[in-house]
Amino acid sequence: QMIKKFLLYHPVHKKIVPKFDTIFLLRPTIFFAVWVMVIVGIISAEMNMYVSSLWITKISWEILFVFLGLTLLISAAFVFNQIADDKKEHEYQRFLLIGTHISAEKGKSIARILLISGCIISVITNWTTAIPAICIYFLWGIGYNHELYKWGKVYITRWLVHSLAGILLFIIGWILGIGNHPQEGILSISLDAFSYMLPYILCFSAVSLLTTLMDFQGDDNGDIRTFPIDIRYTTFLFISLLMVSIALYFSLKHSDPLASTAILVSLPFFLFAAIRGLNKDILRAIRYPIFILNFFALSFYPWLIVPLFCTYYLSKYYYWHRFDLHYPTFLVDND
Repeated sequence: QMIKKFLLYHPVHKKIVPKFDTIFLLRPTIFFAVWVMVIVGIISAEMNMYVSSLWITKISWEILFVFLGLTLLISAAFVFNQIADDKKEHEYQRFLLIGTHISAEKGKSIARILLISGCIISVITNWTTAIPAICIYFLWGIGYNHELYKWGKVYITRWLVHSLAGILLFIIGWILGIGNHPQEGILSISLDAFSYMLPYILCFSAVSLLTTLMDFQGDDNGDIRTFPIDIRYTTFLFISLLMVSIALYFSLKHSDPLASTAILVSLPFFLFAAIRGLNKDILRAIRYPIFILNFFALSFYPWLIVPLFCTYYLSKYYYWHRFDLHYPTFLVDND
């Protein structure tokens, strides 16, 4: 009890947490959804090779550095997005650091270092995974907010960009998984094998669609309007439910134990969101499926627990003492 009180209320933490500002400028909590897509790509490739055991405990330096390079690249994209995004009314932006605790110029310098470091590490480690990794940076770091593209300004393109990034994340994992069986060769895999990707991509896209939906309130305060918000809510919610249902079909068709179990457990949250359409239901349909997929992925790739555990508890500590927020959290306000 004394330790808990010290961690929660001792004033010394207010002096410590500013030292973590640079780390949390990278928005590490978003990587709960990023890292797991690479892991399920590895697992799917292993299953496609008909590996008898999928308890992957061997430490791979290649996977570690691919993850590091990818994380740095995507972090650079997130920093540039925060600098470019001047709409502060979005719910998730209430604890961004650019303009309050970190200047835009310093943010740009950090992002450039991350970009260069991420590119070098990615290319040196594995040039085949570096290609989709750099493409992800282009989608999220350049196309999303750049004046020439502004993909993040339109609902449909925002959703498509997130979905395409999910595909590329899975492909990175797939390449790493196939790399464990070099005798097979990437080119020897039939196109049908890539249907293993569908359940995960459809679910990732469904969650991305709901995330886009939650941005409506902020965007509608501006000049971006397409059609009445109630129609958008209803349409987007049922599209997300349909995608998850199709994902369940393919996961059962391929006897994918990870996808089928995670989707079956997550499906009720999408169903409630589609039927009731309340914000709390939508938030649950975003947060819980990500947690569920990570949880079941641990039964195949237990080393994932290390970045998840460190990121979760360091984030809890940081956001509580920096912004008085219980974040990240699985609790959703029932009001």
